[in-house]
Amino acid sequence: MSEQSPSLEAHDGNWYVLIAGLPRPATALTLAPGVSLRPLEQPLSVFDLASAGAVGFRGWAVLEPVAPGCCSEIESAKDAAILPGYDTLNRAWLASTLLVLRGFTRHLCVACSSYSWNLVAGHQERTSHVFQQQLREEGPDAAVYKSKRDLPRFEGNLLDFHLTLLTHKDARSGEVSVEDASWVHEHFDVFNHLAAQSQPFRFALEAAIDWRFAKDARSAVSRLWSGIEAIFGITSELVYRISLLSACLLAERGDTRKAKFEEVKKLYDLRSKVVHGAQLTDEKIASALNDSYHLLAGLLLLSINKGHVLGQADFDQVVFG
Repeated sequence: MSEQSPSLEAHDGNWYVLIAGLPRPATALTLAPGVSLRPLEQPLSVFDLASAGAVGFRGWAVLEPVAPGCCSEIESAKDAAILPGYDTLNRAWLASTLLVLRGFTRHLCVACSSYSWNLVAGHQERTSHVFQQQLREEGPDAAVYKSKRDLPRFEGNLLDFHLTLLTHKDARSGEVSVEDASWVHEHFDVFNHLAAQSQPFRFALEAAIDWRFAKDARSAVSRLWSGIEAIFGITSELVYRISLLSACLLAERGDTRKAKFEEVKKLYDLRSKVVHGAQLTDEKIASALNDSYHLLAGLLLLSINKGHVLGQADFDQVVFG
């Protein structure tokens, strides 16, 4: 969503991002100032998508396989976008990112529109009487080629559309709750600020999301670790320093910290075997994926709790006290 096409940049208003893979919320949930998760009131059919295609949505047919799983949208208001930080469309991406860090790794932002997807979903059924009336009064040519049931001109595009999606083994599959929405709201502005302030943090945040789009689990593990390494910004003594600093940052002093050190050290060794093509069972690769995701998510959330990008002062403090 951060690489916008010219057609997306031309729109200067609210954005509505179609979400696939989340259960329909019972009611609208506020995720941040000007950003909310909203239910689609009716199912989205391929005929509804074709109606959007008739008024400018060129990629509508691509969404046919996921349309039954599109039950919600994220609305992002133009007047809530504050710079420095993400713009209107990418504030919706950031809200989706926080839901991923909250455990909802099964969802995707598949398309965006300048008007609500509630206008598209159920459109054919709602306007069938308009077609029938025009057919009777004006004949088939007018009803087909000069239809009075057309949607407004479509401004939008496909976003992160993928036919396959990797997830971690304990991915959440239930509804986004009021507590989840409150958590996103609480942390949204800090994420927005840190992502605007720090390139390494933004890189790590993107890695925590787009590993799901990798072609296989080995590639996903590699992407996750690129984010972990970006947080530490180190290029030498990698395994020892990442293991030590992760343990000091994420575990209390004593046996718990020592166990965390050994855990991360073993995870890095497993990461190297996964990335470099060693013969491993599917279970081992899945374990590397799951644990790497949780390590990166934990480090990002620690940054948010501290209110700043992790740096040398944080590392020195946890190591030397």
